[in-house]
Parts: sequence; C-alpha cells; structure tokens
Amino acid sequence: MLAHLEATAPKASWMRRVLARGDLVGSLVQIALVAALAGGAWYIVSSTMANLSSRGITTGFAFLSRPAGFDVAFSLLPFTSASPLWMALLVGITNTLFLAVTGMVLGTLLAFAVVSFRLSKSPLASGLAAGYIGLFRNTPILLHLLFWYFAVFAAMPNIRNGLVLEDAIFLNNRGLFVPWPQLSGWGWLIACVLALLPIAASRWMRRQHPTSAFARIDLSLLLGLVLFVAVVVIAATSWEVPVRAGLGMRGGALVIPELMAVIVAMCTYSSAFIAELLRGAIQGIDRGQTEAGQALGLHAGAISRLIVFPQAIRVVIPPLTNQYVNMIKQTAIVAAIAFPDLMLIMGKTVLTQTGQAIESLMIVTSVYLIISLTAAGLMHLYAAKLKAVGQR
Repeated sequence: MLAHLEATAPKASWMRRVLARGDLVGSLVQIALVAALAGGAWYIVSSTMANLSSRGITTGFAFLSRPAGFDVAFSLLPFTSASPLWMALLVGITNTLFLAVTGMVLGTLLAFAVVSFRLSKSPLASGLAAGYIGLFRNTPILLHLLFWYFAVFAAMPNIRNGLVLEDAIFLNNRGLFVPWPQLSGWGWLIACVLALLPIAASRWMRRQHPTSAFARIDLSLLLGLVLFVAVVVIAATSWEVPVRAGLGMRGGALVIPELMAVIVAMCTYSSAFIAELLRGAIQGIDRGQTEAGQALGLHAGAISRLIVFPQAIRVVIPPLTNQYVNMIKQTAIVAAIAFPDLMLIMGKTVLTQTGQAIESLMIVTSVYLIISLTAAGLMHLYAAKLKAVGQR
C-alpha cells in the first residue's frame, strides 16, 4: 500500500528541487551579481574612454612629468613652479600627512586635558568641559575652520600694525614670522636623537620602577622637547631673524594663516570626540581597581597613570582608530581655505590644469585609501601589542 502511494504521488518539479538546494541558488545569485557589476564597470569604462577620445583627451599618467607651472603656499619639500607634477603630488601627500599627524598628536593631548576637567569633582570645571565637548561635537568642522581662518587669523592687523615681540617675532595677517636657526643636517639629526633618549629611558624605567617620576611619559616628552630646543640653540651657527621689508617680510620662518587655522580647528574639533571616547573608557573601569590602588598606598596620579589609563587605553583603541581615520579624511576639507594639501593640489589644481580628471581623482582616492588603511593597521598592531602585554 505504501509503495503504491509513493509511486502515484506527484514528483517534485525540477525547479522545486533546484530551489531546495540553497547552496546552488546562492552560487548562481553571486555569479549573476558579479556579471552585472563587471558589465556595468565595462560600460562605464568604455563610454568614458569614448568620450575622452572624442574630445581629444589622452589618458595615462604621463602628465605627471610635466612642469607644474604653479607655486604652493606651504611645503615641507623644496618645490618651485618648474618642478614636475609628480613632485607636486609628493608635496600634497607630505602636507596631508603633516596635518593628520599633527592633528592626532595635539588633539589627543588636548583631549586628555579636557577629559580631566570633565571628570573633575568641581561642577564648574566639569560643566565647562561638557560645554566644550557639546559645542564641537554638534557643529561641523567646516564652520570651525572658516571661523578660525576668516574671523581670527586672516583678520589680524597688517604687517605695519601687527603684533611684534622683541623685534624678532611678528604676528600679522600674513602669518607668524619667527627666527629660524641655521643648522646643518647632522645638527638636526643629533637634536632628534637626543630628544628620543628620555622617552626610551622612561620605557625602561616603567619596567624597573613603575612608580618613579622618571617613568612618566609626560615628563619624558617634556624633557625630550627641552633637549631638542637646547641642542638646536647651542648648535645653531646663526639665526635668520625676520625683518620688515617694505610692504612685506623678509627672513625667518613663516607659519601661514591657513596652516594656523587648520591646526587649531582640527585639534579643538577632534579633541572633543577623543575626550568623550576616553571618558567612556575610564568610567568603564571597575571602581574596585581604584580602591585596590588606594589600599596599596598609591596617590591619585599614580593610580590614574598605572592602573586606570593602561586599562582604558586597551578599551578605547578600536573607536580611537575610527576617529584617527576620520581625521585623515577630514584633512580634505582644508581645500576650502586654499591650504595646499593633497585634495587642493591634485584634486583641483592639477585636475583643472591638465584635464586628467580620472587619473587625478584616482591618485587622490588611492593615496587617501593607503594612508587610512596604514593608520588603521598600525593602530591594530598597537592594540595587539597591548593585549599581549596584558596577558603576561
């Protein structure tokens, strides 16, 4: 009877049997999706190439060997209008890296000060820090950048009426002019090496005597800065002092208003976000850890430095990585005040001058991607190192 029912039961259709195999259906869907993406990419590339060919625009990266034909207001590398465009690309990359690293370092240091006020027992200090964080977290960075540039630094008095300190330091609407030491390459190298010695010594001291004052990273950084300045002052053969020359300035080192506005805006803006990340990590530490430090006779500073902060840093690394990557991408906003970063040089000036839109934007995209992934990778390596140290 059972065999007769099985023989007379309607067999499942071919489509139903295929649908029953979910793995096959999934594979077919993925193949169709890849084919659609490939077809769309081919259509975009072919139509773009056809449009460029009809307009007589050549493709490729040979344009990078042409003379730049323009100057930049700020460059860490030697650059003139006769330099090739690939050199302009390097200038844009170094300027972007300089802004990103400066913003990360100064923004993090400022964030530690803000979070210390935020966690203070004083209602006034805590309220001021909360207002500071709320102001910067709920307003766009472009607003702060434009404020610092147009309302503060670009609105400074002219050269004749600007601020002067000891006839050596000048602050006006052209920027900040300061004396610059005439020092050989070896002198700068020795100054940098001596500045790193206190930091290395503090790391060794933390392993030997963690509660010693010499183990404090903040004191080692301060001592390293003092050594750097001392070596530069002693080893300098002469100093190039800025002086007024007609309607302009001559000599010394110049910090342009765009750079000052960018650094102040990025540091203050990012410090608010980093401070909140640090506050959440610190408050997430079990209070029993602090009470254990008090039971051992440690003072509040040692408890924060040796117990609270090391654990909070492990917790804050992942969100802090996201914040640092966002800061790298936020550097592109400085093109709004004509600071010569990667976006302004390659994404606007070179693109407009050569007409190589695809190549220029491809270079900009690739550079930002590489920098962001490198920064994220370094932060992940640091987090893994902290985790390995904590498991010992």
